[in-house]
Amino acid sequence: MKKVFIIMAIAIVLVVSFDIYVNKDFINLDLKVTNIVPHEITVEFDSWKQLKDYFEKIGYNSLEKVPNIIVKRFPKDFSEAPVNIRKELFVKVMTPIVRKVNSEILNERNEIIHAIKNDQSEILDYYMNKYTAKNVDDLLLKVDVIPENLAIAQAAVESAWGTSRFAIEANNIFGEWTFKSGTGIVPKNRPVGATYEIEVFDNLLESMRSYAMNLNKLSFYEDFRLIRAGKKKGHPADGLLSYSELGEEYIKIVKLVIENLPML
Repeated sequence: MKKVFIIMAIAIVLVVSFDIYVNKDFINLDLKVTNIVPHEITVEFDSWKQLKDYFEKIGYNSLEKVPNIIVKRFPKDFSEAPVNIRKELFVKVMTPIVRKVNSEILNERNEIIHAIKNDQSEILDYYMNKYTAKNVDDLLLKVDVIPENLAIAQAAVESAWGTSRFAIEANNIFGEWTFKSGTGIVPKNRPVGATYEIEVFDNLLESMRSYAMNLNKLSFYEDFRLIRAGKKKGHPADGLLSYSELGEEYIKIVKLVIENLPML
C-alpha cells in the first residue's frame, strides 16, 4: 500500500545553479535571489513499481522541471527493478533531496553574508562554531552548495544505487560511520577489533544533510572546498581522496559514474 505523507508548508528557498562545477569567488558578499517554493510533499512507497507509477502520474519524467517531492526511503524491493529503470528512479529521488539541502546551505550563507554586512557578531559566532571555521573567509569557503552531480554519483556508489543493505535498513546512502556503540548497524564483515558501526538515519534527507555537513566542515575535504571555490584547479571529485580507502581509484569511480548518470 502506498503511503503518502503531505507536509503543507511554504518555505523560503534559494535559486541556484546546480552545475557539476561550482566555480565562484567565495568571498563575494552578494545575496542570492530568493523565491517561494510550492508545497513540499513527502512520500514513501512499499515497492519500486509504486514509486515509478507515482512519478509517472505527477508527470515527473525529466529533470527540466523537478517537483518538490521528498522520498523518505528507497523501497525494500528496489533491487528488483530493471537496472535502467532503477538508475533513473534513483536520480529522480535524489535530485529534489540534493536541491533541498543545497537551498538550506545557501540560506545559511545568505544569513552569514547579511551578518557580515551588519556586524552581527552573535550570528557569525554561531556559524563559526557550527562549521569550526578559523575566520570569516574560511566560513564562507565552507558554507556553500554541494555540486549536484557529485552528490548523486557518490550516493550511487556508496549505496549501490539505493539497493545496499545499509541504504534500505538505515537510509544511509553515503557510507557514513558512527563510533557511538549501539547506535548503528554492525557490518557483517567488520574487522576484529574495529568499533565503527554504520550510522542510521531517519530518512534519506537526513543522510544527505549529514554528508553535506561533512564535506563542508571536516578538514579531510579542504581540497574539495578550494576546488569548489575556484581557488584550486581540478574536478570537485579530486578533493575526495580521503573519503574512501580506495583513494585515487575511488575518485576515478565517482567521475565515471558522473559521466554516465542517466540523461533525463
